[in-house]
Amino acid sequence: MPKSKAYVSDSDDSSEEEKKSVKKQKKEKEEEKKAVSSKKSKSEDDDTVWDLGNNRQVNVRNFKGNFYVDIREMYYDKDGDLKPGKKGICLSMSQWRKFMSVVEEVDKVAKSKC
Repeated sequence: MPKSKAYVSDSDDSSEEEKKSVKKQKKEKEEEKKAVSSKKSKSEDDDTVWDLGNNRQVNVRNFKGNFYVDIREMYYDKDGDLKPGKKGICLSMSQWRKFMSVVEEVDKVAKSKC
């Protein structure tokens, strides 16, 4: 006999309609949570997001009490929402400051090669 959580017989008293209504309620709750979180995050992140073009963005975010600069490629999901992709880099503030200290030198070298 397979190791399953419960054995469900065909003579169960619950109807298919009850099962569907429970699933619908769960879906509605998940959609409500998504809507609330997306409204909150969009209003908070508008100040700290800069568009670089070609679906790339720079974002300053707070994670577990620490601030990070996130340079990331974005993509559109099947619902048409813009989501962060795998390609990108997240720099701590000390790494960001170090990067900013060498930007001028890197820019000079890049211009000389072009």
